Amino acid sequence: MPATVSIDLSVLQRLQSIRMEALAYFYDAISSLPTSMADAHFDTYDRNLSDDGYWGKATDELRNSGQGLAGRLAELAQDTASTIRRSPLLTEVDQREAGYAFKGMRAALRFRTFESAGIEVLHDEGQVLGVQPPSESEIKANPSDSKEAFERWFASLESRLEIADLRPSEGRDLPIAGSGPIAAGYRPDTAFIMMWISKDKPELEDVSDRIKECCAKFGVTAVRADDIEHGDVITDRILDEIKTAEFLIADITGERPSVYYEIGYAHAIGRRVSMYRKAGTPIHFDIAAYNCPDYKNLSELGDMLMRRLENLTGGPPKS
Repeated sequence: MPATVSIDLSVLQRLQSIRMEALAYFYDAISSLPTSMADAHFDTYDRNLSDDGYWGKATDELRNSGQGLAGRLAELAQDTASTIRRSPLLTEVDQREAGYAFKGMRAALRFRTFESAGIEVLHDEGQVLGVQPPSESEIKANPSDSKEAFERWFASLESRLEIADLRPSEGRDLPIAGSGPIAAGYRPDTAFIMMWISKDKPELEDVSDRIKECCAKFGVTAVRADDIEHGDVITDRILDEIKTAEFLIADITGERPSVYYEIGYAHAIGRRVSMYRKAGTPIHFDIAAYNCPDYKNLSELGDMLMRRLENLTGGPPKS
């Protein structure tokens, strides 16, 4: 391989090299540590525990080896992140899953299994109860189970890097998830509107039309769920719009569970949502931390949205 090739070309090879050394490390651990320890059987991880399971029983040599591999994984994670961001076949979901893979492999090297849970919208019979935030944890495990966990996380990351853009970066990179759309199938100059839809409330059509008019001035085509022609499950079609539209605009007026669900899904995959509400509409604690200005009339909504779009597009209206 020519000496001038960028390090980005070797992220997959570096990962595979670490895996080979990690397998040897786990075999050493399995042969040198006890096969059963009552105090290490899948207790919830607690940083204050004085007993650190199998890791606490490992020799200094074995621990140094594990720490060295963990350090190399941390360095590789930085290079892998930029590779995934600029790969057209990979999405912000792949970036997040790659992060989990690195955390999972590093945890396994300390004889722990890594677990994560994404954001969950809680509702009951149409009533939004709240949003369960994402969580991560580590659980003590024996060397054999840790080796299996390492292999699963390795396979997850390897499958992504096999279709990544491994060419030299030449300074190319994309923003991290959340600061801009990077999904495969991303459609520039498009917007998806998340809002209450009801034939019995014609004023909602006026809101939708005003949003579309504002977007059109920036050369952006906006649609909402009832504008979409589809032959499959409407929920899947909506989620696809949320994944791939360049801009996401939500009006939480009416406090509809479906709108909160769509906003929660967008946030879970790292998408930014421009949110608004009719004056007097309460904000549930789910999104209380996000900017969600209220408007008194369509004129005020239009003014706010025009300013937001000018900021998001980086320029004045095209028409």
